[in-house]
Amino acid sequence: MPGKQKTGKGKEEINKVKKHKGNVSGTGMEKIKSLRKNAVFRFCIYAEVILSTILGSFLCGMDYIGILKNTAVSITGAMVFVYYYGLKGGRMLKAVSSPFIFLISFAISNLLVALTGITDIGTIWIVAVAVIAVREGMGHAVSCHLLLMLQYLILSADARKNTEIIIFYAILGILLALVVSEVKKRRLFLYAAVIFISLTLVILMVLNGLSLEQAWKCRNFLFRCIAGDTVLLAVSWVTYCIKRKSAKAQRDSYNEKTLINLADPGHELMQRIKQYSEALYIHSVRTGELSGKVAEFAGYNKNLAMAGGFYHEAGRIYGDEDYKEACRHIAKEYGFPVQLEDIIKQHGDSILNPKTPEAIVVMLSEGIIAADEYFERTGKRAQIPDERLVKSIFNGRMGRGILDNSGINKEQEEKFMEFYINNAFKEKA
Repeated sequence: MPGKQKTGKGKEEINKVKKHKGNVSGTGMEKIKSLRKNAVFRFCIYAEVILSTILGSFLCGMDYIGILKNTAVSITGAMVFVYYYGLKGGRMLKAVSSPFIFLISFAISNLLVALTGITDIGTIWIVAVAVIAVREGMGHAVSCHLLLMLQYLILSADARKNTEIIIFYAILGILLALVVSEVKKRRLFLYAAVIFISLTLVILMVLNGLSLEQAWKCRNFLFRCIAGDTVLLAVSWVTYCIKRKSAKAQRDSYNEKTLINLADPGHELMQRIKQYSEALYIHSVRTGELSGKVAEFAGYNKNLAMAGGFYHEAGRIYGDEDYKEACRHIAKEYGFPVQLEDIIKQHGDSILNPKTPEAIVVMLSEGIIAADEYFERTGKRAQIPDERLVKSIFNGRMGRGILDNSGINKEQEEKFMEFYINNAFKEKA
C-alpha cells in the first residue's frame, strides 16, 4: 500500500510538471507573437517614413546629399515614435485595436505629405489623424500627427517659407484628433464638422492678425483647407460607421455564442432552478422548448426565444427578494445579452409590453404552458380542447392590446395559433 501511495504522489507531481510546462509553453508562444507583432509594426513605420521621405525629396528636386539628410532626420523621428510604442512591453501597441488600419492610414498620409513638396493639397494630408482618432483615440492620433508634422517640415515647400503654416497644421491636427475622437454618435458628426471648420477659420484669422481682409487674400488656401476638412470629416464618419458595424458584428457573435450556451437545459442556472423547485424547472423547460420551436417556425432567433423561456422566472430562486431586482442580479451574474435581459424584464413587469418578436413568443408560450399546467392541477384539462385553450390565451392578450404594436398581422396570428395548437402539447401525447 505505501508503494502505491508513493506512485500516486509521483503521478501527481508528473501532472503538475506537465501542467507547468504547458503554461510556460503557452506564455512563451504569447511572448513570441507579441515580439513578432512589435517587430512588424516597427518595420512598417520605418519603411513608410523612409520611402515617403525619399519620394518627397526626389519630387522637390533635392540632390543625394539633401535626400540623405532628410532621411536621417526622418529615421530619428521614427525611432522616437517606435520607442514610444515599445515602452512597457509594447503597452501602446497592444492598445491599438487594428494595427493594419493604423499602418495603412499612416502610409496614405505619408504619401500625401510627400506630394506637398510639389503642390499645396490643403489639410487632406492629415487623413491618418482622422482615421486613428476615431478608431484608437486621441493619444494615438496625436503621436501619429507629431511624426507626420516632422515629415511635413522636411518635405513641404510652404513649411520652409512660412512658419505660420507650420503652427496652423500643428494646432489643426491636434484639434482634429480631439474633436473626432470624442464623437460617439453618428448624428454628432454634423456638429463636429461645424466646430472643426469654424476652428480652421478662426486659426487662420488669428495667424493673419484677426483681419478678414488678410484672410480673404489667402482665400485659395482657405478654400483648399475647407475642402480638405470636408474630406477629413467624411473619412472620420465612414471610419466611425465601419467601426460601429464591426463592433456590432462582434457583439452579435458573442451574444449568439452566449445564447447557445444558455439555451441548454443542462446549464448551471437551469440546475439551480431545478434545485429550487422541480415544478418551476419543468415549467421553464416546457416554456423554453416551445418558444424555441415557435421562433424557429416564424424565422426568429431560436436560441434567444428558448433562453427567454428557460429563464423568464429565474429570479424566483432568490425567494422573497424583489423579483425585478432578482432578475437584474441573475442577468448580471450570468452575463445575459441585453436582448435576453429585456425579455426577462418585460415578463416580470406587467406594465411593459413585449418589444421584440422573441419576447412575444415567450409571453404566448408561457401563457399557454401555465394555463395547461393550471387545468391539469385542477383536473379540468381533459374537458378543455387544445384549440380552445390556445385561442383563449391569444384572445386574452389581444384584448389587453399587447399584440397591437407587435408587428404581427391577423394572418400571422392565425398561423401562430395553428402552430401552437398542433405543437404545444405534443410532449404529453
